[in-house]
Amino acid sequence: MQANAETKWAVLKAVDTFFDHVANGRLRESLACFTEDVDIALIGCEHGELSIGAEAIRAHLAAIYARPYRVLFRFTERRVSALGSVAWFTGEGLYRHSTDDEERPYRLTAVLERRGDRWLWQLFSGSEPV
Repeated sequence: MQANAETKWAVLKAVDTFFDHVANGRLRESLACFTEDVDIALIGCEHGELSIGAEAIRAHLAAIYARPYRVLFRFTERRVSALGSVAWFTGEGLYRHSTDDEERPYRLTAVLERRGDRWLWQLFSGSEPV
């Protein structure tokens, strides 16, 4: 189910766009990267970071953006698989807070769905491996 080049680059653009919004604390734009389905999910790596539905994801991201720093991600490995209008993204890399230089490992698994001409997030599942 390897994605063709067009799909791969479109999905990577959607991933990059979302993380640009995260890095800049843009709540409205971040939320627009997700589908409007009732079962969209954002699963973070901390206890209790399970957000199902738009309002829960809004609250989750708003809490992150209210912090006195931004979270910056850099993925060193990125893979895209796809079948029809559904794509799977897996990535490994690093994240850091904008207020310090300490980088920490991060893994991401995501499911995106093509809606019209856009790839939108259906599932975000991030982890901080030891």
